[in-house]
Amino acid sequence: MKKIFINSLIAATLLIAAAGCKKEINYKADRTFLDTKNALLKINYTSAYALNPSVQLSINAERVSGLITGRTPFPGGGYNTNGSNFPDYLALKAGSNILKISIPKKLTNVDSVVLFTGNLILEAGKNYTAHVTDTLANTKMVVLQDNMDFANLGYSKYRFVNMMPNVPFVDLYYGTVKVADAIPYLGNSPYFYIAVPATALTWSIRETGTLPTSTALATYISSNTHITQRVYTAFAMGYKGSVATTTKPYVSFFLTR
Repeated sequence: MKKIFINSLIAATLLIAAAGCKKEINYKADRTFLDTKNALLKINYTSAYALNPSVQLSINAERVSGLITGRTPFPGGGYNTNGSNFPDYLALKAGSNILKISIPKKLTNVDSVVLFTGNLILEAGKNYTAHVTDTLANTKMVVLQDNMDFANLGYSKYRFVNMMPNVPFVDLYYGTVKVADAIPYLGNSPYFYIAVPATALTWSIRETGTLPTSTALATYISSNTHITQRVYTAFAMGYKGSVATTTKPYVSFFLTR
């Protein structure tokens, strides 16, 4: 299992910094889900730290979020995640943008521990999601352009992303049907459609090569994950073999539109 337990010195630093971050600092960020003049960005923060410290998100050195924890798509949240459940994006200038994820000093938005920085090249009039996973020096980011076209009436549209660092390939099932096959770490499926069922079925993720009847890495069920014409991103995160709430595997969703 990779980077679930961090060394004692850094663990102590994260714990002290996170413990001090009890108060929200005011911030401002324009949010929308369609914009032809700006680039639109969602950040899917799936880094699974054992201590799960509260972090802030900054774009071009300006804080754009309140304090969030792991398993939080921002802005907007999702299902089987932390946060709300709206299809929001941040409106940013087109071109190069720097994303920074950090733990702030107590009662401030000043960085205490910087966990990740990454460069985003974004085009105006397009929607993107920056998926962030793993921890410390192993933190990775993959940026995907999101398709904003509605699904047809009576159907929902999905894309599946594998953000599990210690599972090379993952399959996604809806009920007993495999809907995404052998998605590599940091990879994604093509968009696919599912007819809205009369009764919600269980979503499950399994390591590729295991039987469909084998124990799933994670499961989730909610009627909110198959609303007609909605567009979703499903994602696998966490670490195979972990049972701790902060680091175990999850299959989760957020609204693209």
